[in-house]
Amino acid sequence: MVIKQKAYILISLILLQSVLSMSVVNQIYMNKLYDIGLSYKYSYPIIAIINILGLCAIICIYYIIKVLKAEKESIMKLNHSKEVIDSLQGQKHDFNNHLNMLAAMMQIGNYDKALEYIFNLAQKVDGIFSISKIAHIEVGAILCRKCAIAENKGITVEIDIKTSLENLKMSSMELSTIIFNLLDNAIYELEHCNEEEKILTIDIGEYEDTYCIAIGNSFPVLCSSLYDKVFEVKYSTKEGADHGYGLNIVKQTVEKNKGQITVESYEGVGTIFTVFLPLKRELGVQNSANMQGSSSSGLT
Repeated sequence: MVIKQKAYILISLILLQSVLSMSVVNQIYMNKLYDIGLSYKYSYPIIAIINILGLCAIICIYYIIKVLKAEKESIMKLNHSKEVIDSLQGQKHDFNNHLNMLAAMMQIGNYDKALEYIFNLAQKVDGIFSISKIAHIEVGAILCRKCAIAENKGITVEIDIKTSLENLKMSSMELSTIIFNLLDNAIYELEHCNEEEKILTIDIGEYEDTYCIAIGNSFPVLCSSLYDKVFEVKYSTKEGADHGYGLNIVKQTVEKNKGQITVESYEGVGTIFTVFLPLKRELGVQNSANMQGSSSSGLT
């Protein structure tokens, strides 16, 4: 039995003990009021103290549960941090390979090809390191991991991240669920297609009071009649009975957090899933006030 389960069992026993103690004491108090003739005589201060202690125990249990949840989130963040480290180690290996490739080009005197290779590598590095802008370590870990997986499968990854997502209204875990499922589906489709050029695009931006997260795969192209069907439970292009839940989970999670998800598909472009998520309401109000203040100061 894991420590977390033992902790919750202990909390339940403490809560039960507190509730029973308070119930017994209060019952004795009520019986005394009605003068039933009890053999035990408790004074009012003792009864009050026992009730206060019982309430304190319940309050302590509430905070213990909060600590356990915080510990769980910390452990998950630590696991994601390990994934980031593994991904960085893999990128270090790839970078060494790139340096060796450049050295070989320069040794044979192919300087133009080496220069072109450097420019392409610089664009790729900018995209990968733009992930560091994201404030949520879980999301960053998933992006690093999935990009590495995609590249190992021969998929070209294009990343454009313009925001940190720090003022997102939903939890990091829910956002991780959304991005994980969208990337997982995109990588699967590209891996199993016969196209020579396989491109995975990741665009994360902020427009007015909305975050926009667009995940695109250059293949396949969906007909418009499938735009709604892809979100249905058990609808999947993957083989096996355990598939067809990811996009449905994504849609439910997005709508639960007052967001919206759309799908578009075009020849020559592929399929793009775009998620629109609201910023924190108080932040939106604050930004509006700041903009109005800036406009006023500009006029004066």
